[in-house]
Amino acid sequence: MTDGQDRTVAEVTQEARARCLRIGAGAVEAVESLCAELEKNPTLGRRAHSAVGSMKLYTTRIEGTATRPALTVTYVYDAPPPEPGLVRVALVSPVHFAGGDTGF
Repeated sequence: MTDGQDRTVAEVTQEARARCLRIGAGAVEAVESLCAELEKNPTLGRRAHSAVGSMKLYTTRIEGTATRPALTVTYVYDAPPPEPGLVRVALVSPVHFAGGDTGF
């Protein structure tokens, strides 16, 4: 990337951050690490369909640890103006496995 190019910035919405805090066990830190990766590669996840035509919606998964469940993270890239080059993490959910209960 040259100095003349716009830098992609990743942020976590208040709702997604609140959900991470509710999940606990390092979910905030895991999502912040993902944001650092998304600033380098904003199309890291799997593209999902968006109800708004110009919005690029993606979903990805963060593997679980011994203390934190796996997480599904949904984010929007290149949200409508005035903020091109912006990634917003909009939803964080623990992954539910058959027979498992994470309390969400």
